[in-house]
Amino acid sequence: MIHFFIILQAILFFFMALHDWVDIPPFTDLSALRKAHSLRFRLLGSCVNGGLVLLPLIVTLLYTSSPMPLWAWLFLVGIYGLLTIGTITAWWIQYFGGNWVQGNKAGFEEYRNTHTFLPARDSNVVPNTLHVILHLQIWICFGLSICWLFL
Repeated sequence: MIHFFIILQAILFFFMALHDWVDIPPFTDLSALRKAHSLRFRLLGSCVNGGLVLLPLIVTLLYTSSPMPLWAWLFLVGIYGLLTIGTITAWWIQYFGGNWVQGNKAGFEEYRNTHTFLPARDSNVVPNTLHVILHLQIWICFGLSICWLFL
């Protein structure tokens, strides 16, 4: 199971680091992203987001052949917990909450022309397919971290 966790984290790292740079139509719209965000903003976002998932991956790899100490599990739960809260507040509250959320749709125009399979909910932000996959990966990592903390 730890190997699945490592593979999932590695995929998540590459996903977080590269999804703003690799054009995969219709899942990404790099021209809209370039218009919405500066090169500096995208570089900073990729470094911060990539780093947030690289650190838990490194910790996991360091303890692959030995028991992981409590601090390491708490670190994994903390990082993936924060990322989970971030995905929920940035995307899912906007999707389900709709217009009562202050700033609805702000910062999401660059994803308007990307693929989505979720139904539209009035004029709410709709999480695109790529972000749904990304969020599922984060949530699985969070869930596995919690499970292993108590095993």
